[in-house]
Amino acid sequence: MPSFLLVLLSSLASAQDCDAAQLAKETAEATPVGSARAFVQLANCDANAAKAIAAETLPRLLGGDDANQAAVMAIRVGAAEPVAAWMDGLEADERARTVRALGEACSDSPEVQVFFVDRATTLGEKFWSDRWYRALTTCRVPAVQGILSAELDKGLGDDRLRFFAVLETYARSAGGGAVARLETLAQSTDDAEAQANIIAAFADAARVGTPEGIDAAAAQVATETIRKVAPTLKVKAVEQARMTLMALGDEPGSDAMAAIRYKAFDRGGETFIWGAVANETATCKNGKVQQRIHVAQVKERGNTWPDQLEDKVSGSAEITWELTLAERCKGTGEVKWLLSSAPFSDDEAYKAWADKTVEEASDAAAKSAVIEQEPLQI
Repeated sequence: MPSFLLVLLSSLASAQDCDAAQLAKETAEATPVGSARAFVQLANCDANAAKAIAAETLPRLLGGDDANQAAVMAIRVGAAEPVAAWMDGLEADERARTVRALGEACSDSPEVQVFFVDRATTLGEKFWSDRWYRALTTCRVPAVQGILSAELDKGLGDDRLRFFAVLETYARSAGGGAVARLETLAQSTDDAEAQANIIAAFADAARVGTPEGIDAAAAQVATETIRKVAPTLKVKAVEQARMTLMALGDEPGSDAMAAIRYKAFDRGGETFIWGAVANETATCKNGKVQQRIHVAQVKERGNTWPDQLEDKVSGSAEITWELTLAERCKGTGEVKWLLSSAPFSDDEAYKAWADKTVEEASDAAAKSAVIEQEPLQI
């Protein structure tokens, strides 16, 4: 629960029995910390009384949690201007903490929402350069989303990192409602980095990584949309789509992005050929070193990424190949897998890779044999 709500609830517990005059006196006479706390109590006791003394109270407060809650309450009772003036005088780090506190209060406070909208208008470029927008991640209301959306309308511009940060904030604020906008953005640019960041924002729209957990409905729409736009994306964005789909819980969709990533190597009907070499070495009981190098093509249907290849290949080879050199010579040994980093466009490319890999793996000091295996299907 946001800290300002804890303050509010504790204050409301005694609001019916409060003494507004006494609280106003305490606000005026207490230390800066005590004054902030008394002001919060006064705001819950008598909003008009708190509003009346806000302009003289806020300048006395020092940046910190208590002052931030006082600022929230001042805005709630209608004293936004003194808060804006007070914040203008804070050091940058203190102001950033105050902005975060206001962001925590934003969703439940129409007054704070209006404050953010007004600040965006008044501060202009400074609202963005000072990163006020970062506090709006959990402020899930149309007015605030409108601020963020309007900034995105300006396009990438010179400050790409800011655009990507605003994009993330917008997606988290708008949730599932951001998906259609993200689809449009993804299809409106050929910039690979921009596409990748837009695809990453689909996970933000589905609330991935938030305390409340993933939004299943938004995640479903997001996965369908990513699958839809993926064929039009640049390589970097397709690789991001793999990760985003995994984060959204769509493992089959994540794997299927490999067919798009490596579409230039498709042999037809989403058939892809990789290369596998199993370098089997053993030190036998008699002390001699033996080596068997197993070589094969690996065929798959466009659902395998390079970092998944070894598990799939080794699992298949353990069933169909005899990798028993150490056992046969009653010694100890190991099997080291050497795999291509991408599929091959044709058999000639595969053969060139296989020949080079076998040559590099061969141990001149060992009794060595090369075994051409039948293609593995994974």
